[in-house]
Amino acid sequence: MTKVLSIGILTLLWTSLHAEATWNAEQLQVLESINALSATTAPNGAGPDAYGDILDDEFSRWTIGSQVINRKQAWVDGLREWFDDGWRVSDRKTQYLEILVLGDSAYTRRIVEETYSGPGNEQSVSSAALAEVWVHRNEGWRLLLVTVHPFDGD
Repeated sequence: MTKVLSIGILTLLWTSLHAEATWNAEQLQVLESINALSATTAPNGAGPDAYGDILDDEFSRWTIGSQVINRKQAWVDGLREWFDDGWRVSDRKTQYLEILVLGDSAYTRRIVEETYSGPGNEQSVSSAALAEVWVHRNEGWRLLLVTVHPFDGD
């Protein structure tokens, strides 16, 4: 019993230490790029062109279960239509699970819940798990690939 209790305590300690991990300088740079990308779709955000500037030229986005892979221009065009219709991300909660930087590539895993506000004050909420690949270019970190797994949060 004591051995099981000790293992349980060590597991809790390890989990809490890793949950509170601090980010190193490279990880913070990736976080800055994630935050800059997110800010473009917020109320008073810079919009689709600024969003597109943070995407790599070879960007692609896939939602698990879909047969569609969106490339950069198609994704930005869709975002522009959404933005022009008056939609914004009015609230965003992000849980960062991992940011792994290896040379000029960074791999992130995070869970995001976004609240969308429309032109007629309508709102909707979306939750998804994201797996991303970021690449470092001369101008900074750019999002190359994102795989989205939508879920209801339960």
